Amino acid sequence: MVRLGVAYVAAWAVGSGYGLALERAGDWAGAPWEVSTLRWFHGQHFPFWLDQVLVNFPYVGTNLTILPIVILLALWLWRRSNKVLTAIHLLVVCLGSLSLNPTMKYLLDRPRPELFPLRGLYSWASYPSGHAILTVALYFTIALQLRFALRWHWPFAAAAAIVVITCYARLYLQVHWPSDVIGGLLIGAVWLVGTWWAFTRYHRAVASTIPEI
Repeated sequence: MVRLGVAYVAAWAVGSGYGLALERAGDWAGAPWEVSTLRWFHGQHFPFWLDQVLVNFPYVGTNLTILPIVILLALWLWRRSNKVLTAIHLLVVCLGSLSLNPTMKYLLDRPRPELFPLRGLYSWASYPSGHAILTVALYFTIALQLRFALRWHWPFAAAAAIVVITCYARLYLQVHWPSDVIGGLLIGAVWLVGTWWAFTRYHRAVASTIPEI
């Protein structure tokens, strides 16, 4: 529990510190490079089907859809596979991501970009990107768990693809400043590393039971 507390405080400190630094630097309404970046994204024109993919893809990075799935997966791991700590780990990562995002939105209350119409899934303040937090923390946690349990490497490529496409979509849809996404990635990375560190003893125990091939 102590390690989880340290991990949570660290993620919150990094996210709020980065946000406050942006605000004090006078870039809260978007630095010139961010305006240019969003204009570039707005200039991208895709076929209707691909545009709709980008509109809907962020649903893989929101707790609106992911939290119920993780809860069901955790229950299955707990009841059917007897992987109690794996289930708890996933729930902690997901719930931590869910709470880190709104607390910083409330604290900093950054306005959304107003260069172009906002599209897709969004609400409340702009900073940080909750989608970036969740996708980095959760999908790389799953990739690490599969690496230690089954020695699979491909989930890391899948997790990276989900993160990249999600972040691209958030900028393409004009709902975040680029620094919102950077902040979310930083928070998610710290939360990922911190929660994995908190479960280190368990994962070492699992790894020691896997025979060498």
